[in-house]
This record gives sequence, structure tokens and C-alpha cells, in this order.
Amino acid sequence: MAPRSYRAIFFDLDGTLLPMELDEFLGSYFEAIARFVATHGLDAASFSAGLKAGIGAMAAHDDGRTNFDAFWESFFTHADRDAARWEELLAGFYEHDFGAIGEGFEPNPAAARAIETLASKGYPLVLATMPMFPRRAVEWRLTWAGVDPSRFERITSFENSTSVKPKLAYYAENVAACGLAGEDVLMVGNNTVEDLAIQGLGADAFLVTDHLLDPTDGFDLDAVQHGTMEEFAAWVETLPACADPGARHRPRRHRSRARRRADERKGGVAWPCSTARTRRKAATPARWPTRRRTARSARPCSCPWARAPRSRALP
Repeated sequence: MAPRSYRAIFFDLDGTLLPMELDEFLGSYFEAIARFVATHGLDAASFSAGLKAGIGAMAAHDDGRTNFDAFWESFFTHADRDAARWEELLAGFYEHDFGAIGEGFEPNPAAARAIETLASKGYPLVLATMPMFPRRAVEWRLTWAGVDPSRFERITSFENSTSVKPKLAYYAENVAACGLAGEDVLMVGNNTVEDLAIQGLGADAFLVTDHLLDPTDGFDLDAVQHGTMEEFAAWVETLPACADPGARHRPRRHRSRARRRADERKGGVAWPCSTARTRRKAATPARWPTRRRTARSARPCSCPWARAPRSRALP
């Protein structure tokens, strides 16, 4: 049987590209982040309660908000909003301390080999991982797997996603973001529920069996392509070059409040108006962030593309 033609390949991370036991990783993660918060003189118990509430909110919401927004809104129902510059503080954790969780980890070289083979054949690659972590944390986990994050056209994280696995909305959002239809995609994963949900859009799938997870406890493996990561890496060698790749998608990265504050300290423009953001520059030397008049600020945007401020006073 001739291989099906694909316009993009979607990959799961945990248990697929990253051969790490999820429960072990999560235990180390929760311990490390609680310890980090405590060393900064903050209440670890209320932080942990807020973290749990935020994770629950990301899993449950269906209102179009990003997971980022859903997380922080629920987080602050338990944690004191004024106790710290939370985004800036946690950005430091994910930039440095989080990376130490994967020290000494041994990746499966077949994962990187499969990625490099597919990239050389022109397939757009999407990392369709559970989007409950910041982008920086996902990049660290790819590094632990020995995989170059720059190989991916799109990486899901809590900043750019409005849903989670196994909801069909999560996959529909990512397929649409890449200008594709479901039948254009091959999904590579290890979970018979979370990763195979994309088949509801007509996508094909390959189950990696090294760390197979089957919540149904009875899935028929013969119903889908499957094999070890080593076997998958050999299988992609047989695929033809991608004749009709999906649209290349390089979204602008989310800029956290911590990053915007850093820009302000450097004298850069941290809050350009929407027109300036579209142009990706704002030619102004102003130290203060530039933005249109809103209910949050009466400072008019001073960039050269801004609309004139409204004459009426804000309420």
C-alpha cells in the first residue's frame, strides 16, 4: 500500500519525542517550582493551590480565552496578586531552574533523526504538545529530547492556545493556524485518547509504542500505524519529499509582562499600539510604553502609525 501523502506532521512531546515518564517528570516539576517560590519568601501552600487551580482552569475552559489568561485568572483566586511580580518571577524559574530538571536525562537519538529526516524532505513540523506550559518550558523539554526547537513551524504553549488535548477544538485551532485541513496531517503520539483525537478531523496517525498510554485499556493497535520510535524513524525514510507543504507559520512570540518591563528598563517600546505591532516596530525614543488611549491609560500612542486620540475624556 502506497504511503499516504501529508502536508504537515504533528508531534506529541511527552512519551513520544521525549521518552520520559510523565508522572516522574511532573513530580520533579511541582517539587522544584514550590521550592523556588519558597526560597523567595512566598507562601508555597497558597502558590501550589493557585497552580492547581490554574491547571484546572486551562483544562476546563471553552470560552476562547488563551490558556495563559485562564491560568492567571484562576491562579489569583488563591495566590496574593501583590505578593510578587509573579510573571517576572516565574519567567526566571522557567529560564533557569526548570532546565535543571532534565539534567542527566538520556534522549532517544531516533527522535532527532526522525525530525531531521522529515525536515530535510520539506515537511512542516508542528509540536502539538499539551499547552499548559510556557513556551520556554516547552523549549527546554525539546532540548532534553535532543531535538532542535527551531525545526518546528508551530509549538503549542499556554500563550498561543485556547484549548487542550483531547478536545477537538485544540486540534482544529492548530490545523487552521497552519492553513491545513485535517486530512493533510499525520499525528505522531503515544496516547490513544489525547493524540488520536485528531482523527476526528480526518487526520492520519502513528502511535509510538515505547511509552504507550492507553486510557481506554483496550485499544486495538492494528487500527492505526504503530511502532517504536526507532521504527518510526526508519519509516519516515520511506516517505517521499513533501510535494505540497502547508503554509509556513512563524507566529510572533508572546511577550510576557516581565519581558515588557525589561524592555521599558532598556528604554525600548514595550507597549506599541496595535498598528505599530503589525508593523513590528515603533519609531519613537519614548521611555514610557506607547499605546492608544484606553480605559487603562490616558497616554496617547506616539508612534507614527497611530490614530489620533479621541477627543472625549475617558470615563
